[in-house]
Amino acid sequence: MIKFRQIFLIILAFVIPVVRGQMEDISFGEKHIYINTFQQYIEKIIFGSIGGIVQYLICCSIVEYYNPMPKNKLRLQNIFREIKYGIVQLIFGCFVSMSFYYYLYPYTPYYKYFENHDYTVFHFLYGITFHWIWTTCVGYWTHRMLHLKYFYKYIHSVHHSFKEPTAFCYCAAHPLEGFIEGNLLLHTAELILPIHPMQTMIYGGLMAFNDLFAHDGGKYDHSDHYRHHLYYVVNYGDAKIDRFFGTAYNPKNYPVKEKCTYLPDFKDKDHPVFQRYK
Repeated sequence: MIKFRQIFLIILAFVIPVVRGQMEDISFGEKHIYINTFQQYIEKIIFGSIGGIVQYLICCSIVEYYNPMPKNKLRLQNIFREIKYGIVQLIFGCFVSMSFYYYLYPYTPYYKYFENHDYTVFHFLYGITFHWIWTTCVGYWTHRMLHLKYFYKYIHSVHHSFKEPTAFCYCAAHPLEGFIEGNLLLHTAELILPIHPMQTMIYGGLMAFNDLFAHDGGKYDHSDHYRHHLYYVVNYGDAKIDRFFGTAYNPKNYPVKEKCTYLPDFKDKDHPVFQRYK
């Protein structure tokens, strides 16, 4: 059986970023819209998808490499299935974002805003702050919405089919779920306040890293989102919001703990991850 170390080295050897030339015309110094022709639109979809897949495979591989969960056959099968869904999600997400900037953004209130206003530290700070508040609060309720019967059956159940997720699971979902919880949240913020598209892309990357660690289940899973996949109705989002709305995991409500199937092969019984999910 191929060891995870070998898989990790293969990914590092063959998956090389090829988007440097395409990113040269995307910067805070450029005008607010950076997709001016149909050719650029197609190029951004192609190379943006490649760049996103590269980042996804490398970053998730590194995080999974250091995850103490045993890399047994069951976990590797789970990872390969997550990658299949994750790559489709990334391509679709890139298509949606580039389509928004090319087809819809010119008709929004803040189109070309930064052609007439300098991009300052103030714009950066309020943009990041608003994006965080917007995606955290609205994201919690959109996640709750996806647990309604119809949405769960036809959309969210794909993501929850991974009961014991890995870092690769953070974008392994139905494309419509990625649209609702990713693209829609990010771009609606740009309709409310003038936010530079480059800043939106950066914040989207930060969201991806946060979700990556949340599905890893390790020490950087600060919201204990791993429990959400075990119990379904707890830990929907940020820990503070879950506590406020009464959806935070409480051992008293679940006296019988769900156990991870990977734990029988876990060698370090004193490891915090083992103690958490034993």
